[in-house]
Amino acid sequence: MARGSNRITLVHVAEAAGVSLSTASHAFGVDKPISEATRARVLAAAAELGYEGPDPRARSLRSGRTDTIGVQVDDEAGRAFRDPVIIGILDGVSAALAASPTSVLLVPDSVPEERLRTLPVDGIVAAGCSPTLTQLRAAMAKRSIPVVTAGNQVDDIGSVGVENRAATRLLTDHLQGLGHRTVGVIRLRHGDVERARTEAALAAFPGAEVAVSADSTIDEGFRAADALLRRGAPTAIVAQSDLLAVGAVRAAEARGLRVPEDLSIVGFDGIRVDGFARDLTTIRQPIVEMGRLAAQAVLAAQDGAPLPTLAMPVDLVVGDTTGPASQRA
Repeated sequence: MARGSNRITLVHVAEAAGVSLSTASHAFGVDKPISEATRARVLAAAAELGYEGPDPRARSLRSGRTDTIGVQVDDEAGRAFRDPVIIGILDGVSAALAASPTSVLLVPDSVPEERLRTLPVDGIVAAGCSPTLTQLRAAMAKRSIPVVTAGNQVDDIGSVGVENRAATRLLTDHLQGLGHRTVGVIRLRHGDVERARTEAALAAFPGAEVAVSADSTIDEGFRAADALLRRGAPTAIVAQSDLLAVGAVRAAEARGLRVPEDLSIVGFDGIRVDGFARDLTTIRQPIVEMGRLAAQAVLAAQDGAPLPTLAMPVDLVVGDTTGPASQRA
């Protein structure tokens, strides 16, 4: 068999199997008009020659699709993979794509607009709370590429998330029922989620002291809670993520305060934190399911389905970090 290079192509497979090029191509497709005997002969020839299948780049040119979904994550991949919420969303995306030929491309939220213009994706799941979501949506809209958020505030542009104001009210109602009136709030650093949760917390506790975290981490929760405790004597702290809440518990304990006897602390997410033995009072949201449904929505949008506006249910989980308001000065 004459070859112009060492690269085995479908032409060589067709020659070895004694079939036409189109028949050889059908053997690698799904539900193509070809007998099983012919398919087996072509695949056997391919295996003997070491041919692994048609070049996906050529298939992409023919179909106009890349068979790739982007997942927008934090600018620092290491930080994203330490966040249980992002990990859960990625698990859901992976589950949705398990039975499809679609792969995942991680897209840092610092990707410049000029790069977004040529990003090789068929759609994007925006995971968590990105400060660049508006720019991402605008850039993808110009290319008619669907974007669906997972874990952000629910909106009518394309989202699978929770109604953060209503969810936060479950927490504030719980604290008010325990007699808490002097409350501190640890805010997330940016975005629609932070604004919705802060608005709900301040509506319930208008005089609350607020500390802004630089990130959703245990260390930031410790720093922000320590700042709140230096400013005054709250009887409860509303932390806008479970990681921040864990940091707040540790800050309280470092000051000799008992949780919940001296200070009640609530979080948000419903995750398990390695090395933390307490049961947080928190809002449990269906993180993995949000990722799965967002990815499914992106796939469906490629075939003309409308983008979803889906508010997922949440649960108030009462753990051992809240109790009746103390009288400490």
